[in-house]
Amino acid sequence: MRPSPGPLRRRLATGLAGFAPGPGIAAGRSLLALTQLFTLLCTPDSALFAHGGYGPLAPYCDGSRALGLWCLGPADGTMTVRRTIAALGLAVIASGYRPRWTCLPHWFLTFSLTTATGLADGGDMAARIATLLLVVILLGDTRRWHWRRSPGTLPPQWRGAGYAAHLLFRVQVLIIYLQAGLSKLLDPVWRQGTAMYYTLHSHYWGAPAGLRPWIDPVLEHGWSVRLLGWSVVALELGLAAAMLLPAPARRAAVPGAVALHAGIIALMGLFGFGLTMIALVSTAAAGRRCTTDVTGGHTEERSSAARAAP
Repeated sequence: MRPSPGPLRRRLATGLAGFAPGPGIAAGRSLLALTQLFTLLCTPDSALFAHGGYGPLAPYCDGSRALGLWCLGPADGTMTVRRTIAALGLAVIASGYRPRWTCLPHWFLTFSLTTATGLADGGDMAARIATLLLVVILLGDTRRWHWRRSPGTLPPQWRGAGYAAHLLFRVQVLIIYLQAGLSKLLDPVWRQGTAMYYTLHSHYWGAPAGLRPWIDPVLEHGWSVRLLGWSVVALELGLAAAMLLPAPARRAAVPGAVALHAGIIALMGLFGFGLTMIALVSTAAAGRRCTTDVTGGHTEERSSAARAAP
């Protein structure tokens, strides 16, 4: 008699059996493309390719970065053309049209933008890795629009690679938030609970003047400052832990990511970083109820299509 597989192996097997790109991946992918599109449309060349104070001026075209869109062709007189090409491409990607054929251009445009620019907001590298993993996830997706309901699981030749890429996607998000939370716990200012006071009073990162009448009363009390700081740490560690849990628990963590990064956007102005991380969490939280238990064990979750079948 064959021994029963362990719970981890059973979960992986059932997840693989029913894996298909769902609405969470569609929403995350569109938000990621829209974030990049807004960055492109709202940032002039003088800021997008600002001089960092050392080395040559951006766009940077050394090594592998020479393959990016901003480094192809002549250096002068083509910035508008390149912006137009990138903006049109990102608009099509954000619309959800033909994910199978637009996933690779999405990675290329992300690679081009994040390697050529002289400024980084912390989400650039994460977006570059995320769009590369989305290539593997979406190459087997034959839908015309990624908003349409998936007709079933991916073809067998793509399902294993897509599921493995999604697992790596979850690992990436886990590492980002685990590192963010643990690094704060190692900092004595964060352990004392006073870090948010100094952060929000920072000349560079501090809260905007328009929000000071609401922020300053909170920062006047030690207990409220500590509560604010420890809430950030708890949310980051909670989001990391959620990546290890089944899909329903991961989806329940998405509002926490929205709250965390909406606060970062409002108080620190990191729009691109905040929206990128919300997109990544939404994609990592995606999951589908399985229709088949390939291990022979009992599966409690079934898709609606399976429940409707005779």
